[in-house]
Amino acid sequence: MPLTLDHRRIGDITVVTCDGRIVEGAESLALRHLLDELLPFGPHLVLHVGAVEFVDSSGLGLLARYAARTRKAGGGIRLCAPSMKFASVLKATRLEQIFDSHESEADAITAFYRGSPTGAPVPALGADILCVVESIDVQSYVRELLGQTGCYVLTAGNLPDALVLLQATHPKLVVITAALRQTRSTHAAEKFNRLADNLPVIELPAEFSSIDAGDAGQALLERVRTLSAAF
Repeated sequence: MPLTLDHRRIGDITVVTCDGRIVEGAESLALRHLLDELLPFGPHLVLHVGAVEFVDSSGLGLLARYAARTRKAGGGIRLCAPSMKFASVLKATRLEQIFDSHESEADAITAFYRGSPTGAPVPALGADILCVVESIDVQSYVRELLGQTGCYVLTAGNLPDALVLLQATHPKLVVITAALRQTRSTHAAEKFNRLADNLPVIELPAEFSSIDAGDAGQALLERVRTLSAAF
């Protein structure tokens, strides 16, 4: 089965989902090209390998090489949901020592933000403000805008990912669109918003993305500065 790859950002972490075989040739080349594209955006990677049916020595060597590369850059690679076969390969080759393996994406992501007692040391990450906005462009705008306050900002585009970040980083302030703040129709949405009830929350109006950027930015900065005085 050919290797298919997908990826998404969750805060400072990039989650790469691999489905198929990680083997010498086109599959390893595709994975290498993707990792090369992602690393400039941050060296903290989670590889979801639950659907990887086979890995050869070349493919495992590729993963080991990028594990070393990310560690040198101050990050690391954590594996998510490895199959019994994949885990047995790591154990047989003793390469399990260079990877942290976790049962779920949430566990792997949380390990980055809280640090991990196993594997190579990776500094724990954190956040002051969690911004939950569906638009990637608005995420970028808010992240850069709020960075002016001296706070560290993490972003998420959906409530399940936001819930992982909320529980892992314990931010001091949540900025969220009004529509997502009012959503309680799923377990993740209900739990996120219930936990957010205990934090200062700034709701972005529906028209935030379409009104004058300067006016919207100044209004948001004023609210953040007022609330952040209590941090």
